[in-house]
Amino acid sequence: MQRCLNLITALLLLGQTVANPRYDEKKERYSSSTVGLLKLLELEMQFIENLKTYTELLSAKANTLQDFMDSVDRGKEKSVAEREKYVSNPLNAFGLMRRTHQDFPKWHNYINTTVGKEQLQSLDNLLAKAPDSQDMREALEGMKRIETIYGLQAYDLAKGRLQDKQYDIQLSIRDCLALGQHKYQEGDFFRASMWYRMAIKHELEPNAESFNAILGDPLKNLKRNYARATIIYGLSAGNQSQDTQQILDITEKAIHKSSPAELEALVAELLNQTDEDIAREISASEPWPTPYEIGCRGGFPPRTNLVCRYNSTTTPFLRLAPLKMEEVNHDPYIVMYHEVLSDREIEEMKRRSSQMSNGWADQKEANSTKIRDIVCRHSWWSEQSTIRERINRRITDMTGFDFAPTEDLQVANYGLGTHFKPHYDYTSDGYETPDVLTLGDRLGSIIFYASDVPQGGATVFPRNRVSILPRKGSSVFWFNLYDDGRPDIRSQHSVCPVIVGDRWTLTKWLHIVPQMFVMPCKPRKKSQGYKENI
Repeated sequence: MQRCLNLITALLLLGQTVANPRYDEKKERYSSSTVGLLKLLELEMQFIENLKTYTELLSAKANTLQDFMDSVDRGKEKSVAEREKYVSNPLNAFGLMRRTHQDFPKWHNYINTTVGKEQLQSLDNLLAKAPDSQDMREALEGMKRIETIYGLQAYDLAKGRLQDKQYDIQLSIRDCLALGQHKYQEGDFFRASMWYRMAIKHELEPNAESFNAILGDPLKNLKRNYARATIIYGLSAGNQSQDTQQILDITEKAIHKSSPAELEALVAELLNQTDEDIAREISASEPWPTPYEIGCRGGFPPRTNLVCRYNSTTTPFLRLAPLKMEEVNHDPYIVMYHEVLSDREIEEMKRRSSQMSNGWADQKEANSTKIRDIVCRHSWWSEQSTIRERINRRITDMTGFDFAPTEDLQVANYGLGTHFKPHYDYTSDGYETPDVLTLGDRLGSIIFYASDVPQGGATVFPRNRVSILPRKGSSVFWFNLYDDGRPDIRSQHSVCPVIVGDRWTLTKWLHIVPQMFVMPCKPRKKSQGYKENI
C-alpha cells in the first residue's frame, strides 16, 4: 500500500520530485501542444484506472480477512471462566488445534501475498512517463505568458475567469502555491504575493488531512512567504535604485525579527484589502503594454478602407473558381483568403503529422546552455499526397508564385501558453532561413488556420497594428521583402499565446529565386510618409 501511495504522490506532484538537470531538447514536452496534453490526460486516466483496479483488489482482500476474523472471533468468551469452559469442550479444543495448526500458516501466507502485481507494474511504467521538472517549467512559463501578455489578474485566473469569460473551473490551493513559488523564483514579487494571497484565501481541500500527509501541507510557511513577497515588492517599488540583494537581506532580517503574532497581524491587514483594490494600485506602476501585447489583447483600432471581394485574376484557374479574399492591410500587403482548407484536408493533415518535434523560437547557439522557448510541436508534411499537392496548387492560385506542388508544408500545433515572439521570416538577427543559398530569402509567407481558437492565438503584426484571429479554413498571406528583394521590417509578426482552444496551422514560405520570372526585381517603392526606423 505504501508503494502505491508513493506512486500517487509522484504523479500528483507532476514530476517536481524528479531531478532533471540536463535538458533534453528532443524530448516531447507535454504542455507544448494540445496533442501532448491529450497524451498527458490519457496517462492520468490510465493511472486512475489501474489505481481503481488495485484498490478493488485490496478491498476484496480486506473483506476476505474480515470474514475470517468474524468466523473465529472469541468476543463472547471474555472472562477466564468462559474461556476455560470453551476449551474444556473437546469439539472446541480440536477445532482450535486444527485452525491454529493448519489454517494460520495459510492465512499468514495470504496476508503476505501481494495483490495487484500487474497494476503496480503498470503504475511504475506510467510514473516513468510522468512530466519531469522541465515539463513543469514549460507549463509554468506558459501560464506566466497568459497572465502577463494578456494582463490578467491572479484573482480572476484562480477563480476560472479568463478575460471576459467565466469557466466552471478553479485552480486548487496547490496550483496557486506552485504559481506563486514560480513567480517568486523569477523575481516577480508582486505577482508572487498575489498568488500566495489566492492560496491563503482558498478553501481547504476535501480530505485535507490525509492529502497533506502524502503531498505536504500547502499552508506551511505560506503566510510567511506572502508577507515576504509583499515586503520585497513594496521596498522595490519605493526605492528602485536599491540593489535587489540588499532588499532581500533587509526583508529577511525583518521577517526573522518579527514574532508569529506580528506576522499574523501583518497578513491579516493585507488580506483585509480587496483583490481589486490591490490590482488597481499596482496597475498604475506597471509598464505600458508593448504593441505585441496590445495586439494580443485586441487593442488595435479597427481598420478602414478595406474590402472583401472575389479574387479571379491571380491565375487563369480563378476565372472558373474565384477565391474569397479579405483585405487586411494595403501597405504592406496583407490579405486573408476564406474557405480555402476543407475539413477533409485538415483531417489528412493531422493524420500525416504523427511524428512531431519541438519548434523553437531561436536557433541554437554553439556551446550554449541556455534553455530555449518551445513555440509549438511541428512536423513537415513531406509524404506524397494528392491533398498536399492540391493545397500547394491553391497557394499558387492565391499568390501567383511558382513552386513545385510536391514541396513540403509545415504543420504546427500549439499548447499551454505557447507563443512565437515578434520575429521576421527572412534572414535576420543571426537567423538564417533554410535553403537561403539555393532558393534565396523568403519573399512571402502564408499560414492556413486548421482550427478555430475561442480565445487567444492571434497572429499579430505589431509595426502595422494588425491583429488576425484564427478562423478554421482561412489563410493569411503577406510579403516579407520589398520589390527589390530587400527586407521589409514591417513584416515583423508574432503568435499570441493560446488562452483557450486548439491552434493548428499549416505554413508555407515562398522563396524569391524561383519567382525571378514571375515577379522580376523592381526598384524599391516606399509608401508616402514611411520611415525606416519605425
